[in-house]
This record gives sequence, structure tokens and C-alpha cells, in this order.
Amino acid sequence: MLARKKTSKQGKSLPSEWLESLNRLLNETYKSECKQNGRYFDVYGQVYPEELLLTVSYLSEKDEYLSPITCFLSCEPDQMATEEKVKETQANFIDIVGLFFDEIFADSEWDEFEPTWQEVSHKNQNYFYKLSRENINLTLEADKLLGEEFQDLEEETDH
Repeated sequence: MLARKKTSKQGKSLPSEWLESLNRLLNETYKSECKQNGRYFDVYGQVYPEELLLTVSYLSEKDEYLSPITCFLSCEPDQMATEEKVKETQANFIDIVGLFFDEIFADSEWDEFEPTWQEVSHKNQNYFYKLSRENINLTLEADKLLGEEFQDLEEETDH
């Protein structure tokens, strides 16, 4: 599970247009770094009853087992109470992701992973982040398989 908070409900995907737009923005903004390192950005987002989660992975183009750099960002749903707040939160997510990757790319020896959730304030809003080597593609695939297996077990016990 990717969520910061424990939840029994499945998240809903953030709008695909927004995720694709952010994906393009990151890959274009960091085009030279992507080309130099043979990597690309992949963006995921979920809305849970208890939080909004954005995950940005910097993945290898050729070796899916090469450890990625993954940034998780999360905020409370009350930060998105209005349409204006939703847009502000989306813009802040973009800013924060950019700040993290600017720092990462500025230091060729960067190795400051933070695998536990930390709080950060940005433009008078509180956000949570973690930086890991997690391959989100593999995590999502595992969650999907485990979800199917769990549903099969529930169906068997119902009969």
C-alpha cells in the first residue's frame, strides 16, 4: 500500500490529464538529466478518504531492477476543500517535487533517502513526504495481485 495513513478503502486515481501533464512537465524540465542518466519520470496519484497522495518515480529506461528514486507526497483532504484549494495543492505538489529533484540533480553524490514520512511546510500548508528506492510499478503490481488473491479468499469463505 502506498498511502501514508492506514486505510481499508481503495484510493481513486487522480485525474489522468493532470498526472500526464505533470509527467510531461518533469520529463521536459529535466530532459538533460533524463538523457544523461538513461532515466525517465513516472507519476501516480491517489485520493483516499484520509489523504491525497502523489508519487513520482525516476526510473531506468533499460533496467527495471535498477533502483529508482521515488518521492512520495501526501496532504490532508481538508487542504482541498474548494476548487481553488485543489489547484493550490496541485501547484504546491509540483513545486515540492521540483525542489526535491533540483536538490537531487545538483549533487552527483546525493544519497539522502528518507524512507519514513516527514512533515514539511510549503506556502503555509503542511505536507508529508518520503524519499525512497521503491519501484512503484512493482508495488502497484504486487498490490493488484494481492488484492485479487484477497478477493478470491473472501469469495471462498462466503460459500
